[in-house]
Amino acid sequence: ASLGRDQGIFQYVAWAILKGDRAYRDVRDVNGPLTHLVHMVFLKLGGADEHVFHVLDLVVSGIAFAFVGACLPGIGRNAKPNHAGHGTAARWVREIASRAGWAFAAWVVLSGQYLLYIFWDLAQRESFCDWFLLASLGLQLVAQDRMRSVDPASNASLSAPTRGTPHLAWAGAFSMLLWFGKPTYALFTFAQLLTLLVDPLPVSRKKRLVWFAFGGALGVASQLLFLVVFGDALAFFRIYLVDVPTMYKFIWPRTPYEILGLDGYSTLAAAAGATSAVMLGLVLTGSLPRRALAIALAPLCGLGSVLAQKKGFPYHFHPVSVTLHLQWLLLVAWFSERNQRLPRKRAERLVPIAAAAALSLRVATMMPMSPYVQSLWLLTKARDPVERISHDYLVYFRTSDFFPWELRQAASYLRITTKPDDKVQTYGMDPYVLFLAQRKSATPYIYAYDLNADAALAGGNLPAPVGLHPSPAEADKIRAIRDAHERDFFAKIKAAPPAAFVFHDKAPLITWQEAVHDFKEHCPESAEWVFARYTETANFKGLRVFLRNDLATNAPRFDERE
Repeated sequence: ASLGRDQGIFQYVAWAILKGDRAYRDVRDVNGPLTHLVHMVFLKLGGADEHVFHVLDLVVSGIAFAFVGACLPGIGRNAKPNHAGHGTAARWVREIASRAGWAFAAWVVLSGQYLLYIFWDLAQRESFCDWFLLASLGLQLVAQDRMRSVDPASNASLSAPTRGTPHLAWAGAFSMLLWFGKPTYALFTFAQLLTLLVDPLPVSRKKRLVWFAFGGALGVASQLLFLVVFGDALAFFRIYLVDVPTMYKFIWPRTPYEILGLDGYSTLAAAAGATSAVMLGLVLTGSLPRRALAIALAPLCGLGSVLAQKKGFPYHFHPVSVTLHLQWLLLVAWFSERNQRLPRKRAERLVPIAAAAALSLRVATMMPMSPYVQSLWLLTKARDPVERISHDYLVYFRTSDFFPWELRQAASYLRITTKPDDKVQTYGMDPYVLFLAQRKSATPYIYAYDLNADAALAGGNLPAPVGLHPSPAEADKIRAIRDAHERDFFAKIKAAPPAAFVFHDKAPLITWQEAVHDFKEHCPESAEWVFARYTETANFKGLRVFLRNDLATNAPRFDERE
């Protein structure tokens, strides 16, 4: 599948950072550094090719899915685990086989739910965050299981490691790392801390919290190190803590009613609530061990994350769907281990088999709905890299405001008419054209909504007081931020005039469908300067390229209007 808009944005951001730009200073983005880091690693591994990018995503996702599955065995055991190293060989073989089997089961089930999302929603920020979330939940489950057999007398020192504490440190690192991917994932951290506090373990609560916090500090430090090496920490925190709550929260906001009413996702939310209620009941009655509490709460935290963001796009539901399916896997594992102690002739021994069959049947019956199973045309139009950049392939991924074929046409034109070290300024929502052209942005403003604040000033679709809309005072602050952006934008293009401007007609979050008209209305001073010095030389069905006059004289013309 082709990449969608968001993946294209982050491909450019990661590429620009690898080429020397500073995140949040030279490339202004409102998302945390974790997403940029993932894309940078993928680019180093060949992810500039969209097919390779998706393969890498599926490989890493599959590893995360299998890892958390391997952490499930032991959830139904009442006896304290024996990890002293003197177990029989047969016991270790059974343990390894059990964990390998549940790893395989989790890979299948969690991949099944993942591949029900359309191409636009795969390899998104939330799905990247799910890698670390699942690893954290799995490690904490193992840590608390191991801590059950710790000798209380050997656990007086807070800093001395005991059985399970290294796993807990890693769980804390992955959990707090997520705060730099999506801050709303902090809800999962609080659920994990609650689980640590209520579990009756021989290891003191203070020691548990110290080791979790120690790992969390390492996770935070890794992201701060990224900001020091590749970004501007002050600019990041100003955007994250000031600009986002002041301006960006008003862009495309939705009420809880609108979010939970999205087609298909009301059912997902209901299933998440019902399964969490069942698991919480089992934990409260002592049937499920308390170390399962974090997973019992996980889909509710995922729903809280979706509602807190107030956007409600389908890919925001990744943490809900993946943890819901993890709950189902955990319940099957619990049934299986719990019923192993029953006599062979008891009918209850069939319960885990029936539960496993029901879960398998769900995955098997849902997979034919996957767009990647239904899209048989891929077998004849996406066989090699040449086909995957053709119009005959990319036209299938076109939307009302996203034009992957035209982006490539404009990028090819920029490569022909500008030099590799030239800079290009875009006005729209698809800096992917810069990545495809291998040209840096002339200013940090890769999104039109930084220069046109109408979307933020308008707020949500529903009228006040139901919908979210800025107050007069908040609107003044939004205008002040926008005005500061334009002053900085104008100063930068005057100081170093870019080789070209690319205007994206029909881009989301601009007021007028014609991007040139929108730019003239919202940035009149800048527009007057630009159009006195730049000439339109190409139009790729709404992707309009304006070259600097000295370059436009001998440049080839191309005009393909809608």
